[in-house]
Amino acid sequence: MILCENKYLRILFWVLALGTAMLIFFFSSQVSDESTNVSNSVTAFIARIFVRDYDILSEYDQYMIISSMNGFVRKAAHFSIYTVLAVFVTSALATYPTLSTKLRAVYSILLCTAYASSDELHQYFVPGRSCELRDVFIDACGAVLGILIVTAAIYFYRQKKVKS
Repeated sequence: MILCENKYLRILFWVLALGTAMLIFFFSSQVSDESTNVSNSVTAFIARIFVRDYDILSEYDQYMIISSMNGFVRKAAHFSIYTVLAVFVTSALATYPTLSTKLRAVYSILLCTAYASSDELHQYFVPGRSCELRDVFIDACGAVLGILIVTAAIYFYRQKKVKS
């Protein structure tokens, strides 16, 4: 089996999951102004890639582009970071040989969604931030993608191994 009973991989994946959770906590701890500045910087970077002649536009036009893209970029960040978290959690759980694929998926989604819920609750207490159920849903959808990625990788690995 692909990851079963490898204690070093188990430790590695749990450490990576913990590191990802800590990164999420760090971003959630940023007050509104800090979070907005980081978000705007990332959005400007993306705009430079996808918006033709972005750098020669007026400051106002650049601001309007950033404003129009920023909401999507923030939600994509939620989705993506929870995809990564779920990849690490699901991979760590795959090192436990007694867990079926279904249980691994259930435990992964429960862990990631519980963390997303606690993270949103944490944001409620950060100045200028809010607690949004919509973000928990987006995070959970990202986690489902991460679980599917790992599950598919394990499935295809096993299929290839059977043919060999």
